[in-house]
Amino acid sequence: MGLREFFIEDRLEKFRTESPCNLGESGIRNLDLDALAEYLDLDLRDLGKLSLADSPNSGRKDLREEISKLYNHVSPDQVLVTTGTGEALFIAFHLLLQKGDTTSLFWPAFQALYEVPRSLGANLQKVNLLSRLESKELGFGKGNLNNLFQNSPKLIVFNHPHNPTGIIAEEEDKKEIKRFAGNFSNWILFDEHYRFLSEEEDLGWSGFGICENSISTGSITKCFGVMGLRIGWLIGPKDWIRKARSMKDYLTHTVSPISEFLTLKLLQNRKFLQSKIRKTLRQNVGNFAQIVRANKLPGIASFKEPRGGVVGFAKLQAGLESRKFADLLYEKAGVFVLPSADFETEGYIRLGFGETEERFRLGLERWSSLGSDTIALLNK
Repeated sequence: MGLREFFIEDRLEKFRTESPCNLGESGIRNLDLDALAEYLDLDLRDLGKLSLADSPNSGRKDLREEISKLYNHVSPDQVLVTTGTGEALFIAFHLLLQKGDTTSLFWPAFQALYEVPRSLGANLQKVNLLSRLESKELGFGKGNLNNLFQNSPKLIVFNHPHNPTGIIAEEEDKKEIKRFAGNFSNWILFDEHYRFLSEEEDLGWSGFGICENSISTGSITKCFGVMGLRIGWLIGPKDWIRKARSMKDYLTHTVSPISEFLTLKLLQNRKFLQSKIRKTLRQNVGNFAQIVRANKLPGIASFKEPRGGVVGFAKLQAGLESRKFADLLYEKAGVFVLPSADFETEGYIRLGFGETEERFRLGLERWSSLGSDTIALLNK
């Protein structure tokens, strides 16, 4: 079938670098190298001692050891370092899926989670979360989890904290997943990009190891404002990871030794920066929710606060087209958001809460001042 255009990335490429208030990104506002070094107490002169030879194809050993510590009962030889989670997902889908297989996943979804399976000829079993998002209940819910496992899919993609809704696996969800997985003989992929920014004290829950055929993807890039490092990873059974590494040899082969070095230092010294980022996130999400409750944000009908990660899905007022609304918001207020049309659904916008507090506050002030008359223009 071939890969279609990447709707989300097309809009990001157009607006993210120039936007006065960037709520379109799904990560924390990026740091510069000096700031990162200060947070990590890192002497940048150490970079001068790095060899610029190829790193090991699997990733440098001390980095794989550090990543393995983020999981229970995982050894370094179960870790493959990749160029972001995009490469990790691309490899996993190509190893696991063939034409006619079924992939089951929550909907709406980040495009890479379904577009690559679709291009391989897989059938998509979509479990819609929007009614759950608009309810007062937390978590994915027993019914949605049951639907995810229906019809014995070849692969289940379990994205949590979920992009774009911000839903996380609550305690009851975890019990249900374990119960369903106990009778499931195919593969489950846990896409866990936002584990560092869960409501839990340190790391969010990982589903890896819940069954024999489980794999997981992760990264530091979005959670720590270092997207340019392009470091992700793939966790799986040892023999399967060896196959994944062989496929990676046809793609990026190795990652940058500079990125690996900085990622290692970040993981070893992450907790202060992690705490600082969580504080900013909570502040931004809380401010946004408060303004919505006060009915002072033109165009927004309702908003359920995300329980984890960086993003949330806000419902638009009836009759508003998401792309037209996003365009007007950028043009009139300098606020960049992603329309739900880029997630192949309608009636919502995706918001990222990783902006600096000041840029976020000023953006909301400009948005609030638009007035309902401006929004009404979209219905003409």
